[in-house]
Amino acid sequence: MRRRFAPLLALALVAASPAPPALAPLHATTIGGAAFDAAPARREVVVVHYWATWCAPCKVEMPMLDAAWRRYHAQGLQMIGVALDAGASRQKIAKHDMDVSFPIARAADTDLPRGALPSALPETLVYGRDGRLRHVFRAGGSTFDAALLDRLLPPLLAER
Repeated sequence: MRRRFAPLLALALVAASPAPPALAPLHATTIGGAAFDAAPARREVVVVHYWATWCAPCKVEMPMLDAAWRRYHAQGLQMIGVALDAGASRQKIAKHDMDVSFPIARAADTDLPRGALPSALPETLVYGRDGRLRHVFRAGGSTFDAALLDRLLPPLLAER
């Protein structure tokens, strides 16, 4: 009997989990030492990508995210990769950033609360110009690829 209810209980727990909050001002120091700031008041579309140097799926997503950033940055897209490597130096992370153009920061160099960091990688959050969370892509979830980004980002960027 218990086995039949376990999936329902797991589904209820997931459904009861709080949704990630709206975008709060996000400040970081990138691995290159530059300041990164994103805030809803700026009315930009913001993508926050959580990754780690040891995460194979993260490495697959990085070039795709970089292509989207290059394509849409001039239209108001902000993007940051937040490396969750515990105790890693900026230099170690820089060796693994796979030559992406968008800013990369260690989680320790952001003002993100520890409770906001994901427990599984990769995870990508997409916020609209109004600061509301519009899309969440989590490890093991729905397919996340370049075609999907090209469908999602233009309408968000067109909002004023």
